[in-house]
Amino acid sequence: MTNPKRLFFVAGEHSGDLHGSLIISHLKRFDPTLRIEGIGGPLMQSVGCENLHCIDELAVIGFIEVLKNFRRLYDIFNDVRRHLEETRPDLLILIDYPGFNVRLAEAAKAMGIRVLYYICPQVWAWHASRVNKITRVINEAVVVFAFEEAIWKQAGATVSWHGHPLIDIVKASTDRQTFRAELSLGDGPVVSLLPGSREQEIHYILPLLLDTAALILKDRPSSRFLLPLAGTIDDGLIQPHLRNRSLPLQILRGRTYDAVASSDLALVASGTATLETAILGTPLIVVYQTNLFTSVLSKFLVQSPHIGLPNVVAGRQVVPEFIRWNFTPANVAREALSLLANPDRLQKMRAELGDVRRTLGQPGAGERVAEHIFRGLQKQGGPT
Repeated sequence: MTNPKRLFFVAGEHSGDLHGSLIISHLKRFDPTLRIEGIGGPLMQSVGCENLHCIDELAVIGFIEVLKNFRRLYDIFNDVRRHLEETRPDLLILIDYPGFNVRLAEAAKAMGIRVLYYICPQVWAWHASRVNKITRVINEAVVVFAFEEAIWKQAGATVSWHGHPLIDIVKASTDRQTFRAELSLGDGPVVSLLPGSREQEIHYILPLLLDTAALILKDRPSSRFLLPLAGTIDDGLIQPHLRNRSLPLQILRGRTYDAVASSDLALVASGTATLETAILGTPLIVVYQTNLFTSVLSKFLVQSPHIGLPNVVAGRQVVPEFIRWNFTPANVAREALSLLANPDRLQKMRAELGDVRRTLGQPGAGERVAEHIFRGLQKQGGPT
């Protein structure tokens, strides 16, 4: 009897935990004997991944924050590297999180371990030469946007696209009218505030969104605001920012998609949430802010003309963006009020977001990626 195949997954963020769990659940269905270990969160663990470390140990963003946490990240990296050397998995599957994962790919490739990168680094946003470096240290790339396939092929990578996994995930559980009635939101504009899923994002982005909401309320007193929170954010992080404010705001947990789908407009921190909002078809404004050093440095490093994923996918500006020093309450409130006062503009944005959604492919991407990985494992050495 042959030994079971071993896989090692690395997801550095909660979105990666979600995507990793979808693939693992399908892989376990194809072959229950698979030995799956990695760095993940509760979702990956719930479907059979034995977590060597938890994603919360890796949850840092920004250059300054990485430097502050360098020793901890370095120790985790060395621990994973030792584990890979001892166990020699048949395949290392990296999910996003490039700062850590690209270096781990280098180490694994030097050991002769095959590497598949899923949800590849956004080489179209950062320095384009990075794709050549990454291609040299991985065996295969699996991308989630159709336009990425040509970028990786041009660099000589073995690459495939199977659609975007969020298509299967992002769905409201109730209709707009029922949800609004349940929360007694009234007939005025409903605006969702999505500041991000990390502690640092709450610190830098939430106060500005709350100030923006106050300006919107001043002009449109019938407005109501929703604050859907990620499971990673506890009340202790939120409450200090809500003191001495009299906004008609409701905090929601576990109902982000319902809240966004029922809103007239969403103010969304750049990241996966912007694409989720686009899939739901809700007009949005993309915002982002971090510490001053990271903001200045990113100004010179980021090459893409757009930061919001709906705009990146569309190849043009579909939704407004306010980042770095342009992200001020006055700027965002002015744009939000302009949108809310112009139904034709809102409808045009909804239609364009529908086009973005259609470019993401058909449902079933997670299962197709798992099938692709499983077929590769049936060949000697894994995917080719």
